[in-house]
Amino acid sequence: MHLNSVLITGCAGDIGLGIARIIRDLSWIEKIYGCDINDQFPVGYFYDGFKKIPKVKDENYLESIAAMINEFKFQLIIPSSEPELRFFSRNKITDINGVPLLIPSFEIMNLGFDKLKTSLYLQDNSYPFPWVAEVSNSSPLELPCIVKSRDGSGSKSINIVHKGNLEYFKKNYPEYIFQELLLPDSEEYTCGVFRTKSGETRTIIFKRVLAGGRTGYAEVVKNAEIENLLLKMAEDIKFHGSINIQLRVTEKGPVIFEINPRFSSTVVFRHKLGFEDVKWAILDLFGEKDEMVVNEEYLGKKIFRADTEIIY
Repeated sequence: MHLNSVLITGCAGDIGLGIARIIRDLSWIEKIYGCDINDQFPVGYFYDGFKKIPKVKDENYLESIAAMINEFKFQLIIPSSEPELRFFSRNKITDINGVPLLIPSFEIMNLGFDKLKTSLYLQDNSYPFPWVAEVSNSSPLELPCIVKSRDGSGSKSINIVHKGNLEYFKKNYPEYIFQELLLPDSEEYTCGVFRTKSGETRTIIFKRVLAGGRTGYAEVVKNAEIENLLLKMAEDIKFHGSINIQLRVTEKGPVIFEINPRFSSTVVFRHKLGFEDVKWAILDLFGEKDEMVVNEEYLGKKIFRADTEIIY
């Protein structure tokens, strides 16, 4: 396996930068290029080359990436930003000018990018599920609950709803959804699930604490009930690629409240712990085999996110 050059889109974001750090250590990838709407970051620290491009909703978006392909002769494109992944999913795009995109399969993106659809899928397929209601035409089944973007991800846009602010959210966020507040909040887990095209599946489970809308601290745990739930969902949906599932363990057991069909913001942590889903996904895309061994010696290991100072 050998790739001369790879492009990471959305490369200035935390996931894009994490992917760049991972594949920099893969001996069979020579050069890493990036593109983003933002160029205010230390490009040379992470990439061999960079282009600033328009937003994905701009009519020149694909043309700008095609121009980079002509210049740098990429053999692989790794989209890391969610707006781009949504665009590719919505338009059923798997390559640009013949260069393959490293993306999950469309069925899991279609499901995970719509939080209302996610909850209804869980309900219709006999999984434990959080109730949901559209803000525009219904009321919460109970208070307190949460209100969140129907098509967002992460925890930055999530708020607690109670009697005092219910009317505010109904008036100002009609496109959002109400969702059951799952308790206790001390039992939150973020789970990596990777599935190959042939159906081989690997998982990793973190019990986590949020910081700034993403995982700030977590511990690798083994939980048979959660793992069985993850494996069952992977088999039922039969997707391929790397996804991230958020859940809480409640009185009714583990309840999934979000499926993020993309690499996680904890992608570097996972790679260091032996859950090498970026590498596995690249190899699987090109029909290469890998052992995909997840070593249990990492059980109990803790991860912590901290800032790094870079002067350039």
